[in-house]
Amino acid sequence: MTANNDKVNLKRENKTKERIFDIAIKLFGQKGFNATSMREIAEAVGIKKASMYSHFKSKDEILEKIIDYPIARIDIVGPQGVETEKLIISMGLKKFMIMSSGVFMDWMKDPYMEQIWRIICIELYHNDQIKKFYSKFIENAFSFWKSNFEIMIKNNLIKPLDPEILTKEYLSFYQSAYLDHFIFRYDNTSNSFIEEYQNSLNQHTEFIVNSVTIME
Repeated sequence: MTANNDKVNLKRENKTKERIFDIAIKLFGQKGFNATSMREIAEAVGIKKASMYSHFKSKDEILEKIIDYPIARIDIVGPQGVETEKLIISMGLKKFMIMSSGVFMDWMKDPYMEQIWRIICIELYHNDQIKKFYSKFIENAFSFWKSNFEIMIKNNLIKPLDPEILTKEYLSFYQSAYLDHFIFRYDNTSNSFIEEYQNSLNQHTEFIVNSVTIME
C-alpha cells in the first residue's frame, strides 16, 4: 500500500509542478516577470504560497525551467543520430535548407513556444537570466549555421562566400521576425507565429538557396 501511495503522491506532485509551470508562463507573458509574484502564481494554481516552495525554490527557478524548455525541444524535433555533414551531402543544398526551415516551424508549433518567446522578448532588456539564455542561444545558432555553410563550401554545394557574413544574413530573418511578432504586433494579431511567417520563411529559404547556388 505504501508503494502505491507514494506513486499517487508523486503523480499528484508532478501534475502540480506542471500546473505551476503552465500558469507561470501565462502570467509572465501577460504581466512581465517582475510584476508577477509567487503568491499570484500560487493563487492561480489553487495552492498555498508555502506549497509553491516544495516544487520551486524561487521565481527565478521557475523562469530557469521555462527558458530551458526551447532548448530541450530542439532535440525532439530535429534529425536524430545523423552527422550534419553526411546529412547535407546526402540531401543536397535545397532539400537540407527546406528541411531545416521545416524543423524550425515544427519547433514553433509547440503550444508553449510562442508564450515562452513572448517572455524572452519582453524581458531581454532588463533580466540577466534571459540575457544569458538569449546570448547563448544566438551563439549556438550562429556556430551551427556557420559550420553548415563551411561544410557546403567545402563540398562545392554553394559559392565560396564568407560563411560568417552568410550566417548573419541567414539568421537575421529569424531575429527580425521574432521582434516583429512578439514585440511590435503581438497584441494586434490573433494569428500564430507560424500563420504569420510560414510564407515569408519559405520565401527566405528560397532566396538564400538561389543566392548561394553555384551556377552551371
